[in-house]
Amino acid sequence: GWDLPLLVLALGAIALVGSLLVCLVVAFLKWVIVGRYKPRVEPLWGNFVRRTEFMTGIYETSAVPVAMALLQGTPMLNPLLRLFGARIGKRCLIDTTYVTEFDLVRIGDDVTIGTDVSLQTHLFEDRVMKMGYVTVESGASVTARDVVLYGATVGADAHVAPLTLVMKGETLPANTRWAGVPARRDRGPAVVAPDDRTVTVA
Repeated sequence: GWDLPLLVLALGAIALVGSLLVCLVVAFLKWVIVGRYKPRVEPLWGNFVRRTEFMTGIYETSAVPVAMALLQGTPMLNPLLRLFGARIGKRCLIDTTYVTEFDLVRIGDDVTIGTDVSLQTHLFEDRVMKMGYVTVESGASVTARDVVLYGATVGADAHVAPLTLVMKGETLPANTRWAGVPARRDRGPAVVAPDDRTVTVA
């Protein structure tokens, strides 16, 4: 018979393989049912909206709870998001699964996406569904529970404080800090350089 350690390892391996298979099936369905997401405007009653909402429901009720939520904040989440179509650079830490139109998410190298950040690539406005890119450039950090709306760009090495809303179509310049709802420029505290010059942390 099997001893307990081997049984535990075997059950763990079976669970892991099963979870990955679920993600593969859901990704396959995404490419079959919706294909590649592109910026677009669609009427609320249209066929496309029904298809994409159906796909979002499958993703959130199967792939997320059985695998992706468990991999948040680990390097193993990134390949799964790429499988769905997201563009993710190297050495990124992503601690959220709040992504739906995957192909519209563009993340550079060395980016941090914090806990439960919503990269909101669509909105329903005046009975239409509007979609656009969300871009987070290299070195940027978007922290816990932020919302970045479609058409927005977080510039290279920019920092977005927790609980911040980046409005649609907005561009946060490189090497800046932002906080608030909606996001406002955070100049940061003044610091004293070694030669006694006062500088402001941007």
